[in-house]
Amino acid sequence: MPIVNWLNDGLGMIVGFLVCLIPLIVVHEIGHFVMARLIGVWAREFGIGYPPRIIKLFKWRETDFTLNWLPLGGFVRLEGEQTFAEDKAEDTEEEVSAEVLAEKEEAYRHSLYAQPPGKRILLYLGGPLMNLLTAWVLATLLFATGIPVVRVVISNIVPESPAAEAKLQAGDVIVAVNGETVESLDDVSTLVQQTLGKPTEIQLEREGQTVTVSLTPRANPPQGQGAMGVEIREVASGKLKQFPLGQAFVYGSRYLGNIVGATVFFPVYVIRGLIPIEQARPVGVIGISQIAQQSVEDSIAAGAAYPILNILILVSVSLGIFNLLPIPALDGGRILFAIVEKVRHKPLTPALEERIHTVTLVMLVALFIVITILDIVAPIQLP
Repeated sequence: MPIVNWLNDGLGMIVGFLVCLIPLIVVHEIGHFVMARLIGVWAREFGIGYPPRIIKLFKWRETDFTLNWLPLGGFVRLEGEQTFAEDKAEDTEEEVSAEVLAEKEEAYRHSLYAQPPGKRILLYLGGPLMNLLTAWVLATLLFATGIPVVRVVISNIVPESPAAEAKLQAGDVIVAVNGETVESLDDVSTLVQQTLGKPTEIQLEREGQTVTVSLTPRANPPQGQGAMGVEIREVASGKLKQFPLGQAFVYGSRYLGNIVGATVFFPVYVIRGLIPIEQARPVGVIGISQIAQQSVEDSIAAGAAYPILNILILVSVSLGIFNLLPIPALDGGRILFAIVEKVRHKPLTPALEERIHTVTLVMLVALFIVITILDIVAPIQLP
């Protein structure tokens, strides 16, 4: 049985990896490919997976679309990456036909490092922006297909508080405050704060019955007791609420903005102690695959798309923002090189820049291996 469980877990992680990570990495590369086409840089190869190559699927204009053996995402090989300029110089020194030389000159005009820094920055932004755009679409889809309806439940009553005097009970569900429907803890807090010191009607659901009580929230309650004197929590009702496309777009945009903000300021939250250090550990491919596996299982169990959509949004945003970090080998590092070139009006040689990116990539791969080992020896605790 342990072997069977291990095989099932392994198969589930592979499914999670295939469903979550690979499509979003391919989407990232599609962003680079589209931007390259728009600014006139040739893409010699668009690969699904990493070499060695299995097969060339087809060719469109100058781009070979290939399927490769290592299922780790994808890549775009642009004209002029690595040592194009050096190769061009060597070719022109040899005696070659005018036709071959013209082909080389045309390829050089469409090469990566023949483009001005501004165009290269747009190309490097293509991948992260595509990830963020994908997350935006998924966030809209999340609200359009339905999110869990939560109920605000009273879990505890403070003695001698307005709630106790109004005979509220633990287990009561807060349905409305002064006729305003309640859908979250924030709704309750906002509505109660508007009525401090004034008689307030609270509509409750109690054992299947609707009950309405009146109380006066305190403007200056004892510390830790709150205006009404209740402890409340959100509990999923098991029902889904679907939104029209226009509302789904608005709510999805807000949700995406919250996720982007939380991701950008995550290090600040950790430093300030708002997030425990044990919850701030990096998560690698195995950890993400485990989370994706659970999301797929949750989606199947709930018969709803929101668990898997939610993890896809989080991972897509993380990929986009991570790649914008100003570290060589990442898109942000390449953007930084292009900005420096624009400021100093003098570029590094393409060969030197690519060597710097390669060295840093090796270091990132080493870090990736360490995080993967950490995922194995100290697995993340799934809820």
